Amino acid sequence: MVLASDYAELEAKCAALAADNDKAMESLKQGDAVVKLAHEKFSVLAAENETLKYQEPKLAAMMSCLDAFYAEDDVPERAMMAAYNILRKSVGTPATDAFLAEVRASARNEGINYAASRLAAAFNHGFLDKPVSEVLDVTRMILSAKEDLANNPLPADDGLSGEYAEKSIEEWETQLRKGAKS
Repeated sequence: MVLASDYAELEAKCAALAADNDKAMESLKQGDAVVKLAHEKFSVLAAENETLKYQEPKLAAMMSCLDAFYAEDDVPERAMMAAYNILRKSVGTPATDAFLAEVRASARNEGINYAASRLAAAFNHGFLDKPVSEVLDVTRMILSAKEDLANNPLPADDGLSGEYAEKSIEEWETQLRKGAKS
């Protein structure tokens, strides 16, 4: 015999399955939207790259190339490179440039997050003998670089190369070696 409680239990299971189904459908819709957006972006990139295959330089660019070539005619290789660089710069790729800027921004943020996390982990596991306030300040400073870079689309080349940090490390290592000898 079927009891009323059996129906209630089945209705509860059915409601839970319906809720799970709704969540799954929403996830599928979001996934579909992401795929459509990616398809749109890559279609624009593909079209832009296709036009690059059959690019015809504009007259102004060609005239600039000739001027550059004849200005350097004593060294043909340099003249050809000057002309090539003018032609290369005359070709616009706005979709590719926007996509690459997005990729760079994402990679920068990942690197910044990684550096801040490494510092925090080093402190939390006892590898840094510094006051919490100093580690907090430095960690915040590292993370604030994301905002600094977001507000400046073309940061200075030396700001991203790590050259300053590497030079500082060399100087600190030299100081430590000198300190160890004395």
